Amino acid sequence: MSRVGIQSENTWIILGGIISKILVAYPQHTMWSILAVYKSGQFERKNRATKILVRLKTEKAANVDLKTFIMAAQRLVQELLTLSNFEIKGKPSHVSLRDDLNFQHNVAPVALIIPVQSALTVSFPADGLTPKSGHNPFSRDQATISKFEDEADVMSSLQKPRKITIIGSDGRRYPLMCKPKDDLRKDARLMEFNTIINRLLKKDDESSRRQLQIRTYAVTPLNEECGLIEWVNNLRPLRDILIRSYKSKNISVNYTDVRVLLDKACSNPANYHMFNDEILPRFPAVFHEWFVELFPEPESWFAARLSYVRTTAVISMVGYVLGLGDRHGENILYDEVTGETQHVDFNCLFDKGLTFDKPERVPFRLTQNMVDAMGLTGYEGPFRRSSEVVMRILRQNEESLMTVVETFLHDPLVEWMTVKKRRTTNPSKAPDNPKDVLESIENKLRGLHAGDPVPLSVEGQVQELIQQAVNTDNLVQMYIGWCAYF
Repeated sequence: MSRVGIQSENTWIILGGIISKILVAYPQHTMWSILAVYKSGQFERKNRATKILVRLKTEKAANVDLKTFIMAAQRLVQELLTLSNFEIKGKPSHVSLRDDLNFQHNVAPVALIIPVQSALTVSFPADGLTPKSGHNPFSRDQATISKFEDEADVMSSLQKPRKITIIGSDGRRYPLMCKPKDDLRKDARLMEFNTIINRLLKKDDESSRRQLQIRTYAVTPLNEECGLIEWVNNLRPLRDILIRSYKSKNISVNYTDVRVLLDKACSNPANYHMFNDEILPRFPAVFHEWFVELFPEPESWFAARLSYVRTTAVISMVGYVLGLGDRHGENILYDEVTGETQHVDFNCLFDKGLTFDKPERVPFRLTQNMVDAMGLTGYEGPFRRSSEVVMRILRQNEESLMTVVETFLHDPLVEWMTVKKRRTTNPSKAPDNPKDVLESIENKLRGLHAGDPVPLSVEGQVQELIQQAVNTDNLVQMYIGWCAYF
């Protein structure tokens, strides 16, 4: 779908034909993608999606009447867009979809598959594909949308995303978050990329033995400004965990005082020592206590901590390669059942953090609390070894990964144009076009750092990244909201 706006008419004829065949074969799963383009604000993309849908209404599919199905799906997506963009006044925590957000419940039922990770993940046959294999890439008996619960939760953040619940045709509840005023196409592409990473990790013996993986969830754009995000239960943000622990110890988190100290510390390299001497002592490492509290049995505690370390290693290496930034305490969450790391909000990709007024100085988050929770060996134990395994796999699969990266670089073209218009006063070395991004990622996958023509070994590259991440001279220069002192 990222190439729907391609200029070559001959190429579009071929591409449009492929898209149409996929939509006819799997309409209930793939309709979400074409409807997001149909609702696009870009004329050419919207126009081509409209033509595809008009043509599809004359086709025949195995499971549904396409004309009726498409019209029902269009009504549903429009209603979800209205729901996402509806202005909520005040600060309510709960609302009625019908009474408060003017949601029309009669858009359901509809035969669209509920957009959750388990339903949208494609499987491949173990013995390979043949023209007459009859393999179904999606699992059978997947739930479609039966109805919507009327009560919804409103999140407290600025954009007030809404947590809604769909009742599936299987009778189960499926919570989703409607997120307004946010382009989720990058998040969706990154989830696709991470799914491919997980396949590579499963194929490798060392990685499979360690059960290395990136936790993924479904992201479904509805247009360039709204979308649905699968709600994952039992997650707790890192910031909440630490703040709660500090409060229990009567440790006050006074951001005004911290800002004064940080401003003074980073004003001159001679003052960098203040980060270690005055700021870090205010916030002792307490993250390890969360694991002891939630996993009181030795066996479950050890398993949860190991899961935390390994999932942190995977997302750290993958995030570094893709230039993932903005890893503050609200964007890193932990599973209260397994201890695994879950990252959210992937808008800051491709080294965008280097363009901030306070450029990001570290490749990933590895602050004192995170190291503390890894145990006595800190990052020298399973974290380092898992990082080396992941980086080796990424470097061995450079060609296939670059092909995937290139596809989702062509989708958020609006952002590339916007970046050129709003260049900040910070003369960063951040790539600001797809060509430069690809070159940057290639260099990382080849072990090249800071223009050095000699590539580092996998072990040397991981060592360099860890040292950058824990270097307090880098951490002291981070934006205060990133909370490098936590």
